[in-house]
Amino acid sequence: MTVNKLDNVVTKDILIFSKIWCIVLIVFSIAYFCFNIISLNRLQRGVVDDYKAIYSITRRFSSYYNNVDSVFLEKGDYHRNGVSIVVNRDSQVKILSSGIKKLRIELEKLIDDSLWTVAVFQNPSYYMHFDPLRKQYEIFYKGLNHENVIEDIVDKKSLNATYQSFYGCNLRLTEKYIEKQTNKEVRSIYYPIYNKKHLDSLLVIDLKASLLSEKVSQFNDEYNTAINSDDVGNNYKKSLFLPCSDQDKISLGIKLVDIVKIVLLPSLLFSLTLYFLRLNFNRRKYLLQFDRMTGFYRRDYYEKRLHKMKSHSLLLIDIDHFKRINDTYGHKKGDDVIQEVAARILNNIRFKDIAIRWGGEEFIIAFDLLTQNELEKEAEVIRYAIEKEKVKGVTVTISLGGVVVDDLPFTDAYKRADAALYASKEGGRNKVTIDR
Repeated sequence: MTVNKLDNVVTKDILIFSKIWCIVLIVFSIAYFCFNIISLNRLQRGVVDDYKAIYSITRRFSSYYNNVDSVFLEKGDYHRNGVSIVVNRDSQVKILSSGIKKLRIELEKLIDDSLWTVAVFQNPSYYMHFDPLRKQYEIFYKGLNHENVIEDIVDKKSLNATYQSFYGCNLRLTEKYIEKQTNKEVRSIYYPIYNKKHLDSLLVIDLKASLLSEKVSQFNDEYNTAINSDDVGNNYKKSLFLPCSDQDKISLGIKLVDIVKIVLLPSLLFSLTLYFLRLNFNRRKYLLQFDRMTGFYRRDYYEKRLHKMKSHSLLLIDIDHFKRINDTYGHKKGDDVIQEVAARILNNIRFKDIAIRWGGEEFIIAFDLLTQNELEKEAEVIRYAIEKEKVKGVTVTISLGGVVVDDLPFTDAYKRADAALYASKEGGRNKVTIDR
């Protein structure tokens, strides 16, 4: 094979593989994009369910609060069970530290370290519980200027008389905000606790706003998805308000560039697999159809096709004195001669012409229907291509017999072409005889 032919083969293989990879990449991307859309809906339901579960745990605290005992404490700061208690005025203080700790444990089972602070503000603001007491809340209680500040917060959040709501949102989730002291994004849950229509306290639960992104990351890891909680550059997205919140929608989206990045390597590996399977299939197909030595069609593959044809323009070719070549130079040289003769024949027929290895050194060339004169010219071109120079250092000639028939079975056409070939051999070999 020449360098140019090798380059053409390599270029063709690269183009074929590139097409396979392109198609696989597109199919994988579309399929994975659709999978992510379906998964996004499931994730959205999961996020909503998580917040509903947080609210359900939060609401249970009211039963604990209303049934716990109180103890008298003087003004000052106290610590019980890891909970800070700030008393602004000598008063009876509910013993809430154990309940707050239990509440934290239950919430952390659900959201892990996305829980930041659990705080309970008494109304009037005589005392407060914090787990933990962060700088923001120190500033808050030091800045209290009246005892009814909790009622103002509840009123601002439209949580007045939530005891009348047997179902629905009797608590409020705030929009996302940045806490100045930590520069962290936070959402807070405000849950007012009433007793006999009186606002006794306000339970505040601070959640890290990263809860959503962490939920998305966890979901992506578990289900091999590529969903994000950003609101920029998405090719598909869904936005919604979280339960008990009517501000600051959250968005879940999918970026095509993320999809392509993820499927790039799998599509490449899959394409390579398909490519090598294709090569293996073609190789097996080639071995079934073609003779390995000459590149001609195999007789057992193509003969049945010839028998289906009624019109024939055939050349039978036989290498002259081939047994003598084998006996003189050995079978390896004989094989080399067959290969070279076959190569010269292929170089002197058209792509659409059919070359068949009929026997050891015998070949058939089937043409589209030609006239006898045209067939004779084709035969002379082939005969001269072999005679004009030595084949692998050996002087080689061929004899040819041809037939042009219409509406005749292959068996009869072959007999007439074989008789013409015999006439060429009887006439001294290195000749062309066309059945007339």
